[in-house]
Amino acid sequence: MKPTYEELEQLCREQEQRGQDQEKRIQRLEGLLKKALDRIAELEERLNQNSNNSSKPPSTDRKGKTRPSQKRSRKPRQGTSRALLPVEQVDKHTVCELQECPHCGSRELVTKGDPVILQQVELPEVKGVVTQFDRYNYRCRSCRSSMLAPLPNGVPNSAFGPRLMALIANLTGVFHLAKDDAKRLISDLYGIEVSDGSVINIEERIAEALHPIYERIHRFVTESIFCKHFDETSWRDRGETHWVWVAATKQATCFRIDRHRSKEAFLAIAGKLNTLAPVVTDRYSAYKVLTNPHQFCIPHLIRNFRRFSQRDGPDGIIGSKIERELQYLSHTHSLYRRAEISRASYSQRIRRCRDRVDGLFMDALAEGSPKLGNLCEKLLFDEFDHLWIFQRHADAEPSNNLAERDLRRIVLWRKKSYGTRSDRGQRFVQTVSSVAETLRRTKANIFVFLTDAVVQFYRSLEAPMIQPKLGF
Repeated sequence: MKPTYEELEQLCREQEQRGQDQEKRIQRLEGLLKKALDRIAELEERLNQNSNNSSKPPSTDRKGKTRPSQKRSRKPRQGTSRALLPVEQVDKHTVCELQECPHCGSRELVTKGDPVILQQVELPEVKGVVTQFDRYNYRCRSCRSSMLAPLPNGVPNSAFGPRLMALIANLTGVFHLAKDDAKRLISDLYGIEVSDGSVINIEERIAEALHPIYERIHRFVTESIFCKHFDETSWRDRGETHWVWVAATKQATCFRIDRHRSKEAFLAIAGKLNTLAPVVTDRYSAYKVLTNPHQFCIPHLIRNFRRFSQRDGPDGIIGSKIERELQYLSHTHSLYRRAEISRASYSQRIRRCRDRVDGLFMDALAEGSPKLGNLCEKLLFDEFDHLWIFQRHADAEPSNNLAERDLRRIVLWRKKSYGTRSDRGQRFVQTVSSVAETLRRTKANIFVFLTDAVVQFYRSLEAPMIQPKLGF
């Protein structure tokens, strides 16, 4: 029996509906596949992040096996001999002579030429000097008051003297030795036994003695006219994440440990910031409160665009071009700092580089992926001037390497000690680190300075100055 017209029309509609459903299903599957591929690409990119294409520290990089043929060839180094000390610095003089020939036994020997001089430095055998203070108790017959004879001026009321306290603080706070290692070294060198509690008490007293110096350093860094560098890194305290903030200039460095990584924490270390001095930071949002001439760290941006340059398609092409331009910018600034190019040539190169970067950002907006486009849009329309502050301020740098180098020691300390466990531990870390890094800037003797600071503290005198001509 032949189907009617209505039945044929119904079959056509059902066939058409099945085709539409199939097409919708294919489109839905294609959308899911695209999302999955984008997610896979995002995860692969995240997996391949390292210190060269992100802000991750070098310690997190995966170390691959190096074949013998892939080892770097070492450049030959020109050896240098140790310079002889002048005669007045020689403590002991020994003449080495021969009475007879070691080959034939003959005594007919004559000297020829000047002697071959060997100056050997040796450590003396030392032991701790124990001083006993007999403090008598007194009672006044007139007012019936009881009193104890005071210690000599500058002598701490402690089982340990200023030099020993300074040495222990130097070992734990500057060279970052564990308390057990510091105790063992003191015992092996000087025969002095120190307990864990004594080390902790010494660190607390050192932090108290250095606190006025720490305050001076903080005021100098924030209120001076010199270019300032800010950065932060994580820290552990009592098992919780804290943050070490650093404020650095070429003359001094100040650290501060805070519970938060926020705008308020940054303002706490920024203090009364001199608004005329240029500031260098990364692009973290907490630094947006700055009203100073604000330079962004160019190496951070180089790593960001390097990640895009490792992609396929327009992102890879545009990202690699922007990366090369930013590297050229850093190289040009280095040439100018080393006086290898003139000011006129430097300004011309930077101006041309700025124009090329501007054009590449526009290309990224037109052809790049949404992520690359959003980054370039923000840099172009909101933050473009922050990339070129160094050109207008001679004291500013296009990189934040100064602050990152200062944080490096704190990072190593954190990895070895797993942080702190108390507020006084935090105070010791931020105080002794600030003083030590600032003393390294001036190439001063840290041990001698710590000893002087302890003596001045117990004499109730003003803390010693690090560098009087700079006022701190």
